[in-house]
Amino acid sequence: MVVTLDIKLKSFKEEVEVKAIANAGFESDEPEIIVPTSVAKKLKLYPKLPAETEIEEYRGAGGKKFKVYRLTKGAVKAWALTEDRSVGPVDVALAITPGEKEVLLSDKTLDALNIVLVKPGEGLWKFIDDPPEKIRKSY
Repeated sequence: MVVTLDIKLKSFKEEVEVKAIANAGFESDEPEIIVPTSVAKKLKLYPKLPAETEIEEYRGAGGKKFKVYRLTKGAVKAWALTEDRSVGPVDVALAITPGEKEVLLSDKTLDALNIVLVKPGEGLWKFIDDPPEKIRKSY
């Protein structure tokens, strides 16, 4: 199992709620979220890309290279959503990734949203300011 949670993403045109994977192995220099083209379309950011979009090459697990359309930090805002609270907004960079199926939260995005992975293999997590006994379960 992995840690998954509900996230709200808001571009300058639209907003969408999606399930996202908390991926501490996705290292970034700033809060960043990888999204499939289907999510970018709902945000009205694809296939007509904003002028400030950069084409970059990323390297995934195992060294495989892939192309992303990257929007700089602040182009999208993100919130973590639970049954009892909403944390955010956080300005994030967005990497639109053709062929990707999941929404992936980088290590810096997890930090910015105050998300702590308690037992990732069991899908357990919490917000850093949750009471010690409050453990949240993935979907």
